[in-house]
Parts: sequence; structure tokens; C-alpha cells
Amino acid sequence: MNKLKFIVVFMFLANSYLLSNTLNEETMSIEKIAEWDIKNYTTLLIDKKSLKDYYQLNNFKPYWTNEQGIKNISFTLLEQIKNDPVLKPNITKTFKLDEVLQTIDSINKSESKIIKDIIKAEFMLTELYDKYTNYLIKGSVNWKAFQEKLQEIERDSEIKAHWDRYDINKDSKQLLKLAIVQNDLSIVFNELNFNYPNAKKLIDSINELETILQNGDYAKLPEIKSLRIGDQSEVVKVLRKRLSQSKDLTKTCENTLSSENLITNNITTNHPNNQQIEESSAIQNIQTPISCEEIFDEDLKNAVISFQKSHGLYADGIVGLQTQVFLNMSAKDKIEKIRLNLDRMRWLPKDFGEKYLIINIPDYRLKLIENNDIKLNMAVVVGERKHPTPIFSDKMSYIVLNPKWNIPESIAKKEILPKLMKDPNYLASKGIDIYQGWHPESEKIETTEILNTIILEDIESVPNFRFTQGPGSENPLGRMKFMFPNKHAVYLHDTPAKSLFANARRAYSHGCIRLSKPSLLLETIANDDKNLNLDKINEILKEPNEKAISLDKKIPVHIIYLTSWVNEEGILQFREDIYNYDNIQKKLMF
Repeated sequence: MNKLKFIVVFMFLANSYLLSNTLNEETMSIEKIAEWDIKNYTTLLIDKKSLKDYYQLNNFKPYWTNEQGIKNISFTLLEQIKNDPVLKPNITKTFKLDEVLQTIDSINKSESKIIKDIIKAEFMLTELYDKYTNYLIKGSVNWKAFQEKLQEIERDSEIKAHWDRYDINKDSKQLLKLAIVQNDLSIVFNELNFNYPNAKKLIDSINELETILQNGDYAKLPEIKSLRIGDQSEVVKVLRKRLSQSKDLTKTCENTLSSENLITNNITTNHPNNQQIEESSAIQNIQTPISCEEIFDEDLKNAVISFQKSHGLYADGIVGLQTQVFLNMSAKDKIEKIRLNLDRMRWLPKDFGEKYLIINIPDYRLKLIENNDIKLNMAVVVGERKHPTPIFSDKMSYIVLNPKWNIPESIAKKEILPKLMKDPNYLASKGIDIYQGWHPESEKIETTEILNTIILEDIESVPNFRFTQGPGSENPLGRMKFMFPNKHAVYLHDTPAKSLFANARRAYSHGCIRLSKPSLLLETIANDDKNLNLDKINEILKEPNEKAISLDKKIPVHIIYLTSWVNEEGILQFREDIYNYDNIQKKLMF
């Protein structure tokens, strides 16, 4: 047999095959892939260098084939991709799955071509694996294009939006090698796939919605002002059908003939000679029963409340305009929203921690989770649309009692200085002091100096003085703040504006997160932290001075953005896309 220095050959031979030309028509056992074959292969989904790296790691041995042909593990990969709930509408376009299947199905059984065909299938499967695992790690949204879109929004609208993504620190090549040795691809999928609570149930909801879609979609309400308990209308019947489809209404009404659901109709007759006459015998009072399905009763009100709760609406049982918007959301739109949010779950940290805080911005709620149990659940206020709360994770390391508020420059120039120009006593009334700069030792200056500067220059040209509001009832940070130092300069804090927590939609802040029950959060953290003594804390809160206390145990804080998920009770949830991220990202998928 001739020695071939430039070839390290691939594959199997149950029997010996003839490799015409390449092996000078001599017979040999195929055990390895040739680097030469990679160089001459036209890649389908990845570049040749990446393909070569896979085989270099495996000493140029095949992953997907053996002496019997294509391994079963190859079909496991194909089935996994084919049945992926997020990929389903885009498999052919994104993963070229049909081409891979066609190549496998059309492997030429002739001795002269089988090796070439199988090598091609081997490379295609490795490319498919690489593409899919990259998707599992990063999702299908074009992340670079999304970041560019956020920068464009900042240039055009001065809205500073930030979203951090957390890649899984796993090597898909090493995982493949391990999975092939153990003949188990679930090793790869378990390591790389998301693990957000109830994600499997969210996936299952896609099938339920697809069934609704196949049966003609959700019943659609005509445009109305509102519906409430006691109303009688044909639209109520449509509402019943719609809420039955989403399983919010589980009871059927019963028709009964009573004075409350009967209509009296007067009937007149026409005389044969076309003269309309009224005869007492012809006047009939006919009681026509109204179907109970057209009456808005207590059961229907409870069903509306159930629907409103699962969509983050004010749960009053009245079908107003916002409730109608969500009721008329198609099953197709809901499926798309679910798929997008499943994609977002891939951007979250793989491990949230045993004990952590999670704030879902569109849900306007904070939860403290410990060992998968919810220890605390409270309403929060998040950033308004022009000051969106950033999406990221960090660790809470200390708290501040009786906090001062160093007012950000943007707020000082856009809000504080205009008010000062109208009222020279504004700063004094709010307990705000002015300092020459942001250094802790900066000199305090008088209000008149600021006013004189404004007179000489426009507000935007005023130097970056530090405006600091001391502790007190006027301080928007309230009595405490919870710090997890980060590049976005946001944190959790108390607030004197308690009335806002009664609203269903709570996007009012400049980006930081306001807590409805800060004392309860502090108490819950203190129960498991030796540095926090509640008696001492209460004494400090009686004083006017700011005091920072480090935590003995840092707590992960995850600020996320999900507009669809399945909650702890197993109920599918949808929320308003308050920052318009859904619309932006949907256009950038696949």
C-alpha cells in the first residue's frame, strides 16, 4: 500500500471499499477523516476553520458514523432540532435541515461513491450541531443588530437603554466529544439549554395555542366602550366564548324563565284591506327569554378578573379598552411572543443562585427566591419608557439607611434647575445642597452662585455641580436603599410616593427600582445576615445621618424582561411590552 502523507482517512468499512484515484484503486480500512477532505468540502453552515477545529480535537476521528453507518445519535440530533419549539417555523431557512436530510437519505451505495457521500454527511451533521449549540447558547436574535438599534434609539430619542446578555461558559466541542463517548446528546442539551422556572410548561403552551389557531383562533370582540356585570348584549356571548377558550371561564350558565331575563314584545297585525287596525285580541304580550349567555353575571366577572390577572391588568372585572386589547390578541401573536421570550431566557445567567432577587420589569414585581421557594413578593415601580430600567445581573453587597440623594446631572439640568429659576427657594424647601463638584470633599456653594451662573449661561452650559438632597420626607429614596454597584448606577430603594403602587402599570422612575415594602425586604435579608441587627437598624433610622452597612452574604440580583412566562401556579402569563423591545427583537430573530 502506498503511503499518503497528505491524507489521514475517515470512516468505516464493514467490508473493504475501493477508493478510486485517491488510493490508486487499492483496498484499505477507513478509520479517520482526512484534513484534505475538509479543505475540499464546501461548508453549509459554518466556516472551514471551525469545522477543522472539531475534528482536530477528536484526532480527526468521526463523530456521527461507525462501521454500521450513520449512528443513531445523529438522528437524535436531527429530531432535537426538528422538534425545537422556538425553531419550528424557521428550521428550513436557518438550519438547512432539508439539505442535511436529503444528503443522508441519498447516500450512494456504490463502492466508488459511498465514502465521499458519507464524509459529506458527517461534515454536515457536525455543522448542524455547531449551529444548533450556538443557538442554545445565544438564542436566535441578532444580538449585534439589537445593540445597534439601542444605540440608534439613544441618538434619535436620547433614551439610554441597556441590556446585558450572559453567555454560557461551555465548550460545545468538548461537550460533543464527551457526548459521543457516552452515546448521549442529552449531556450537551442539559448543559447548554436554559433552565428558567416552568420553561417546559411555557413550551407546552405553544401546542395548546396552535390547537386554538387550527380551530379558527380566539373569538374576537367587536369594538365596544366597556362591559361589566349586569350588562345584556350579544357581545357578552362572544366574551363568554373567548374566556372559555383561554379556560378563564369554566362554568356554563343556565337559562331560567324569570322577570329578570324576559322581554315583552307588542305585536300588531295588518288588516287584509291594508288598513292597520289594533284589535285587543291581536295585541299579544309575548315573553321572549334572553339566553343567559348574553347576560354578564358574577361568574363571567370572575372569569374576566382571572384573565386580567394573567395579563397584568387592573383586576376589576370590567372589560375596558386595555382588557379588550389583550382579549383580541390572536393565538398566533401569543405564540410569537412566547417564542421570543423563550429565546430571551437563553440570555440569562445559567445559575441564579440558591438565594436571589429577581425583578421582571414588565411584571412590576420583585421576588426573593430561596431554594426555589418564594420568600417575598412585592410590587415595584420601574423606569418609565424614556428612562428604561437596564436589564442585567449583579450582587447586592450593602444597604444604606437614611440615604442622601446625589441627583444625576441629567435630572439636575432638566428638572431641578428649571424649577430653581422659577422659585429661588426651591432647593431650600426640598433640603437640597449644592457642591462645587462630585468629589466627597467638594466645597459647598450658595444658591445665588448657581442662579448667577444660569443668568450668564444657558442651563446645558452650567458646570456639573453636585446637587445633594439630605435624608427626610422629601427625599425620593425614602429611608433606605439596597446597593449592588454596577455600571448602570441603578439600585433598589424606598419611596415616599406610595400611591403609585396601587396602579397596574408602574413605570414612573428614572431607571432605579422603587420598592413597595422596603422594610420587609430589609427584615427578610437581616434574618440570614449576621451584619444586620434589626434593633440597631431601627435606632439608626431614628437619626438624620446616612449610614451604610455591608452585607455578610452578597445576594444575586437579576433584573429581567419577560413579557410571557408560566408562573408558580402554572398559569400562562402575558404582559405589555412597555419598552417596545418585543417589536424590535421580533424583527431580528433568525
